[in-house]
Amino acid sequence: MKKFIFGVFAASFVVTGCLHDSDGGVISLQNTSDKNIYESVLIKDGYFTDSRDKNKYKIAKIGDEYWFAENLRYADSSKTKNLKKNIGCLDEKSENCEKFGLLYTWTGAMDIADSFTTKVRGSMREWEIQGVCPNGWTIPTEAQWDKLLSRVDYLNSDEGTGTSLKAISSWDESEKAPYGVNRFGFEALAGGRLNSEGGFLSGGKYAYFWAADEIDAGTAKGYSLHYDMDVMNKGQYYKDHGMSIRCILSKSATLTVKGDLDSSYIADIPFDYDTVKIDGKKYKTIKIGEQTWMAENLNYKTGESWCYKDEDSSCDKYGRLYDWETATNLCPEGWKLPSADDFTKLYTFHKDGRFLRSREGWKNEGGLNFWGFNLLPGGGYNDGDFFDEKVSAYLWTSDSSSDYADAFFVSYYGDPSIKPFNKKTGHSVRCIMDINPLRLP
Repeated sequence: MKKFIFGVFAASFVVTGCLHDSDGGVISLQNTSDKNIYESVLIKDGYFTDSRDKNKYKIAKIGDEYWFAENLRYADSSKTKNLKKNIGCLDEKSENCEKFGLLYTWTGAMDIADSFTTKVRGSMREWEIQGVCPNGWTIPTEAQWDKLLSRVDYLNSDEGTGTSLKAISSWDESEKAPYGVNRFGFEALAGGRLNSEGGFLSGGKYAYFWAADEIDAGTAKGYSLHYDMDVMNKGQYYKDHGMSIRCILSKSATLTVKGDLDSSYIADIPFDYDTVKIDGKKYKTIKIGEQTWMAENLNYKTGESWCYKDEDSSCDKYGRLYDWETATNLCPEGWKLPSADDFTKLYTFHKDGRFLRSREGWKNEGGLNFWGFNLLPGGGYNDGDFFDEKVSAYLWTSDSSSDYADAFFVSYYGDPSIKPFNKKTGHSVRCIMDINPLRLP
């Protein structure tokens, strides 16, 4: 492998315990005063600052884990001596280190001596390994990578894990796989790989990440993304390949989060909107799983309907509020008023009420609008009074009995539910495409 010298590298296993090399020698791993995983970690306004070089990293929380949402850029081999000759930039261009992060050999990533490129590292008493990550952060293990992929796979329905994790930019196009959508804010860039024999696998086509797990004297585990595949792959790689590092928060760190994590990436997710025309007005539609929904509330003046507080600007923002009888006659041909079961399937697909809600307009905390449904807190109407603007959304269903009909209820907190309301109450309306229309003889 062609080596690059930015500075230097020093063993930074930061767990109390020992390693045994292949010759039976013992390497002490006692914690030092300046390197440990028990550090107090501050994430401020979605970013963590590495105290070693003042680099800032965007942080993504996926499930219950905090991940770097950028590749590590640490390169000071004068302080971390095991980095010497073990780091490089894609295509030997320093600007690529800033854009894609550095490419590290496995020994460089783990912050251990080069001799472990050709011999087995041995067993450890602790599994968390800081390696070259900042204090309080560790090199993710195979188990942690697999947990990430399982979480993403659970939340993204039939979308490939690779499609979900890839950044929207930097990837070459392919007819074999959809473009990246960065649905979880992980923002995996196509940073390529430095090959053990020299040369690079192309930026734009590939991304490779180390795991902390060793396989044998010559190889270790890692994960890859390919421009023409929609999944993230697990593999084994020569230790002297140069690959990217994503740090994960140590279970032993003391975490303080100030401000919100950065969710601005959601605004850039490329939703595949279509439209349907009702009374001359076009409404956005979105396919979510097997369902196709209107992505806006109806705003068609007819029957018993109201603008919130009788203000036209509220209709422009939230759509109109309709009584149930009026709502049952609003959807155009090929569409229908959703059933309670339709809404249950929608929520089951989303798995989190925040994914349904719009990013703005809600009390305290905006939603995530994960799949483009963009539900606004338009409140409701009852017997001359308006209620719950900015805190709740109510959408009529087609299910009814006597004087009551069910509505899909979403609040600014908690899980969505189906609740009965008097049919004269005013609620919002979303139509769903009717995939099994009733055909009369």
